[in-house]
Amino acid sequence: MPIYPDYVYQTLARARQIGQWYCGQADAAALCFDILALFPDCKEASDLVYELFCDEWCIYDMRVAVQQQVEEWDDRPSEQRRRLALSFRIMSRWEGWEREHEDGHDEEREGTTDVFHILEDGKMELINAYCLGDDECTDYAWTIFAEAVKKTSKPEMTLFWIGKQYADLGFFADAAEVLGELCSRFDNPDARRLLAEVVWWRDNAHRIPWIPPAGDGSRYDRIIKCIDPDAPTTQEQIALCRTENHIERTQKYKPSIASNLAHRFAPVIPEPKEAPTPSPVDWSFLDADDGQPGEPADWVKKQMNLMRREFPGEDMQEIFDEMMYRHRWTRNIEPPSTPKRYDPNEPPFDPPDMGYDLEGE
Repeated sequence: MPIYPDYVYQTLARARQIGQWYCGQADAAALCFDILALFPDCKEASDLVYELFCDEWCIYDMRVAVQQQVEEWDDRPSEQRRRLALSFRIMSRWEGWEREHEDGHDEEREGTTDVFHILEDGKMELINAYCLGDDECTDYAWTIFAEAVKKTSKPEMTLFWIGKQYADLGFFADAAEVLGELCSRFDNPDARRLLAEVVWWRDNAHRIPWIPPAGDGSRYDRIIKCIDPDAPTTQEQIALCRTENHIERTQKYKPSIASNLAHRFAPVIPEPKEAPTPSPVDWSFLDADDGQPGEPADWVKKQMNLMRREFPGEDMQEIFDEMMYRHRWTRNIEPPSTPKRYDPNEPPFDPPDMGYDLEGE
């Protein structure tokens, strides 16, 4: 086994200490990613991140947080990527995310000014791929980003910006490729640290313990027809959203692989399939869902109680009725039976039940 400097083992011990307490797992995992940025082959640090993420209260809180954006029975590939991206945003403690919002960091937030419009075109295609699960959009996005890298006078900053967009939207393999290219050409500790994190998520995306197994949209199609017989299916949604606006935006760009060539190769290239891994959560209940409305989840009721406390005396019944109606297909998640473990040296902490509005919803 490789022998690492003493501070690596001291940092791992500190991560275990922090990670044993309620809501300490993300901070503890950040210490592991700090190690992986310097020693990418440190298996103990990589394994510890997964061990931390398997904490039962961490799993419960993350299931509830992600469920507020994506129903657990929704097995469309696009929603699986949203789950991963949402989880990454909630759990990431990389300092670069906060720095983007500070004054004087406009270029870091928006991309380099000399290729700003090209980068915006690429980001729009990437968002379409994220929202729709449309792989054709990812082909266009990469072609556009490659043109920006070729034309910019600041390739380091441009590659960094592109890598962050891929990471933020859950395209971890693409993010790792871009950031790896950046780190091979420039000495950038920030990029190296983010690279360590996205590589871990790329390699472990199939076994994040609070995320249901990946699907093909068939469960969604079955349940959505119970809710609304006229609702479009997974593939119909993609077809509907390939609008003239999309064609107009991309007509000056060509995908990296021509669509007719890609279609010819598709039948002979097998889809990558991850081997099933044991999960702390028994997800079999998803396939037994009958598609019928039920009692809204506990977090919906908690949100209404919190609104009553914050706006006493106001008539909010119409809002509450709408919330109950909108979430009547949201299945309740039972909390762990074991109590939360708080650090005795810190004041008790309970996060609010208002959810994680990471997409402006």
